[in-house]
Amino acid sequence: MVAYLKRMDTGYAGGLSREPGPGDIVNETLDSTIDWSTYGFGRPVKYTTAGKITPLASGDTSADIIGFLVRTFPGRAVSYTGLAAYPQINGGAVPVARRGFMTVALQGATAATKGGAVYVRVAGTSSTEVPGGIEAADDSTAGNTILLANAQFEGPAGTDGIVEISFTIL
Repeated sequence: MVAYLKRMDTGYAGGLSREPGPGDIVNETLDSTIDWSTYGFGRPVKYTTAGKITPLASGDTSADIIGFLVRTFPGRAVSYTGLAAYPQINGGAVPVARRGFMTVALQGATAATKGGAVYVRVAGTSSTEVPGGIEAADDSTAGNTILLANAQFEGPAGTDGIVEISFTIL
Protein backbone atom coordinates (compact mmCIF):
# COMPACT_ATOMS: atom_id res chain seq x y z
CA MET A 1 0.00 0.00 0.00
CA VAL A 2 1.24 3.49 -0.84
CA ALA A 3 1.55 6.02 1.98
CA TYR A 4 0.96 9.66 1.14
CA LEU A 5 3.12 11.90 3.28
CA LYS A 6 1.82 15.24 2.05
CA ARG A 7 -1.60 16.83 2.28
CA MET A 8 -3.51 17.35 -0.95
CA ASP A 9 -3.49 20.96 -2.17
CA THR A 10 -6.52 22.88 -0.89
CA GLY A 11 -7.19 24.76 -4.13
CA TYR A 12 -7.29 28.37 -5.24
CA ALA A 13 -8.88 31.41 -3.61
CA GLY A 14 -12.50 31.66 -4.73
CA GLY A 15 -12.79 28.05 -5.88
CA LEU A 16 -15.91 26.12 -5.00
CA SER A 17 -14.61 23.16 -3.02
CA ARG A 18 -17.83 21.12 -3.06
CA GLU A 19 -20.69 20.82 -5.52
CA PRO A 20 -23.06 23.81 -5.15
CA GLY A 21 -26.78 23.30 -4.82
CA PRO A 22 -29.51 25.06 -6.83
CA GLY A 23 -29.57 28.77 -6.02
CA ASP A 24 -26.16 28.79 -4.30
CA ILE A 25 -24.55 30.79 -7.14
CA VAL A 26 -26.02 33.94 -8.70
CA ASN A 27 -24.67 36.13 -11.48
CA GLU A 28 -24.01 39.77 -10.66
CA THR A 29 -22.55 42.78 -12.49
CA LEU A 30 -19.27 44.32 -11.33
CA ASP A 31 -19.08 48.03 -10.55
CA SER A 32 -16.88 49.22 -13.42
CA THR A 33 -15.57 52.21 -11.44
CA ILE A 34 -13.57 49.88 -9.14
CA ASP A 35 -10.01 48.67 -9.83
CA TRP A 36 -10.74 44.96 -9.46
CA SER A 37 -7.07 44.04 -9.91
CA THR A 38 -6.57 44.73 -6.20
CA TYR A 39 -9.58 42.70 -5.05
CA GLY A 40 -9.39 39.01 -5.84
CA PHE A 41 -11.66 36.00 -5.85
CA GLY A 42 -12.80 34.40 -2.63
CA ARG A 43 -13.59 37.73 -1.00
CA PRO A 44 -17.01 39.03 0.04
CA VAL A 45 -18.84 41.71 -1.93
CA LYS A 46 -21.79 44.04 -1.35
CA TYR A 47 -24.25 45.94 -3.55
CA THR A 48 -23.88 49.55 -4.66
CA THR A 49 -26.94 51.81 -4.76
CA ALA A 50 -27.07 50.99 -8.49
CA GLY A 51 -27.35 47.25 -7.76
CA LYS A 52 -23.83 46.33 -8.90
CA ILE A 53 -21.31 44.54 -6.72
CA THR A 54 -18.40 46.30 -5.08
CA PRO A 55 -15.71 45.42 -2.49
CA LEU A 56 -16.24 45.94 1.22
CA ALA A 57 -15.06 49.17 2.82
CA SER A 58 -14.51 50.62 6.27
CA GLY A 59 -17.73 50.80 8.28
CA ASP A 60 -19.41 47.88 6.50
CA THR A 61 -21.12 45.19 8.57
CA SER A 62 -21.85 41.53 7.97
CA ALA A 63 -25.38 42.58 6.91
CA ASP A 64 -23.85 44.37 3.89
CA ILE A 65 -22.26 41.17 2.52
CA ILE A 66 -24.28 39.53 -0.27
CA GLY A 67 -21.84 36.76 -1.19
CA PHE A 68 -18.31 35.75 -2.21
CA LEU A 69 -16.71 36.21 -5.62
CA VAL A 70 -16.33 32.82 -7.31
CA ARG A 71 -13.11 32.11 -9.18
CA THR A 72 -13.87 31.75 -12.86
CA PHE A 73 -11.83 29.90 -15.42
CA PRO A 74 -10.22 31.04 -17.53
CA GLY A 75 -9.21 34.14 -15.62
CA ARG A 76 -6.55 36.75 -16.06
CA ALA A 77 -3.55 36.05 -13.85
CA VAL A 78 -1.84 38.92 -12.06
CA SER A 79 1.39 36.93 -12.09
CA TYR A 80 2.50 33.78 -13.83
CA THR A 81 2.20 31.60 -10.74
CA GLY A 82 -1.41 30.80 -11.61
CA LEU A 83 -2.46 31.56 -8.04
CA ALA A 84 -3.46 35.21 -8.30
CA ALA A 85 -6.28 36.31 -10.59
CA TYR A 86 -8.95 38.97 -10.52
CA PRO A 87 -12.42 39.55 -12.00
CA GLN A 88 -12.64 41.00 -15.48
CA ILE A 89 -14.87 43.97 -16.22
CA ASN A 90 -16.25 42.99 -19.58
CA GLY A 91 -19.90 43.92 -19.25
CA GLY A 92 -20.86 40.35 -18.42
CA ALA A 93 -21.97 38.75 -15.22
CA VAL A 94 -19.67 37.25 -12.61
CA PRO A 95 -20.67 34.40 -10.29
CA VAL A 96 -21.24 35.18 -6.61
CA ALA A 97 -21.75 32.38 -4.07
CA ARG A 98 -24.41 32.98 -1.45
CA ARG A 99 -23.88 29.71 0.37
CA GLY A 100 -21.71 26.65 0.13
CA PHE A 101 -18.09 25.63 0.54
CA MET A 102 -15.28 27.79 -0.84
CA THR A 103 -11.51 27.94 -0.64
CA VAL A 104 -10.20 31.33 0.45
CA ALA A 105 -6.84 32.89 1.30
CA LEU A 106 -6.28 33.10 5.06
CA GLN A 107 -4.52 36.20 6.37
CA GLY A 108 -3.44 37.23 9.85
CA ALA A 109 -1.34 35.48 12.47
CA THR A 110 -4.07 33.20 13.89
CA ALA A 111 -4.38 29.71 12.43
CA ALA A 112 -7.77 28.46 11.30
CA THR A 113 -9.33 25.50 13.12
CA LYS A 114 -12.25 23.31 12.17
CA GLY A 115 -15.46 24.98 13.31
CA GLY A 116 -13.68 28.27 14.06
CA ALA A 117 -15.30 31.66 13.51
CA VAL A 118 -14.66 33.53 10.24
CA TYR A 119 -13.77 37.23 10.34
CA VAL A 120 -13.60 39.66 7.39
CA ARG A 121 -11.23 42.65 7.36
CA VAL A 122 -12.92 45.97 6.48
CA ALA A 123 -10.43 48.49 7.93
CA GLY A 124 -6.89 48.74 9.29
CA THR A 125 -5.51 47.27 6.11
CA SER A 126 -1.87 46.75 5.15
CA SER A 127 0.06 44.90 2.46
CA THR A 128 -0.58 41.62 4.30
CA GLU A 129 -4.08 42.37 5.62
CA VAL A 130 -6.19 43.39 2.65
CA PRO A 131 -9.81 44.62 2.49
CA GLY A 132 -12.22 41.69 2.37
CA GLY A 133 -9.51 39.31 3.57
CA ILE A 134 -10.51 36.31 5.66
CA GLU A 135 -9.05 35.93 9.17
CA ALA A 136 -9.40 33.46 12.02
CA ALA A 137 -9.45 36.03 14.84
CA ASP A 138 -11.01 39.38 15.58
CA ASP A 139 -8.65 42.35 15.28
CA SER A 140 -7.64 44.02 18.54
CA THR A 141 -8.85 47.37 17.13
CA ALA A 142 -12.64 47.59 17.12
CA GLY A 143 -14.19 47.98 13.68
CA ASN A 144 -11.25 46.54 11.71
CA THR A 145 -12.85 43.11 11.28
CA ILE A 146 -16.41 41.84 11.30
CA LEU A 147 -17.69 38.43 12.31
CA LEU A 148 -19.28 36.61 9.39
CA ALA A 149 -22.35 35.01 10.90
CA ASN A 150 -23.29 31.54 9.65
CA ALA A 151 -19.73 30.78 8.50
CA GLN A 152 -17.00 28.53 9.82
CA PHE A 153 -13.62 27.11 8.87
CA GLU A 154 -13.66 23.52 7.68
CA GLY A 155 -10.11 22.82 8.84
CA PRO A 156 -6.63 24.31 8.94
CA ALA A 157 -5.01 26.15 6.05
CA GLY A 158 -2.59 24.38 3.74
CA THR A 159 1.03 25.42 3.39
CA ASP A 160 -0.09 27.82 0.66
CA GLY A 161 -2.39 29.70 3.07
CA ILE A 162 -5.60 28.48 1.39
CA VAL A 163 -8.37 27.28 3.69
CA GLU A 164 -11.91 25.99 3.18
CA ILE A 165 -14.90 27.78 4.69
CA SER A 166 -18.60 26.97 4.72
CA PHE A 167 -21.08 29.83 4.76
CA THR A 168 -24.71 30.83 4.30
CA ILE A 169 -25.58 34.41 3.30
CA LEU A 170 -29.26 34.92 2.54
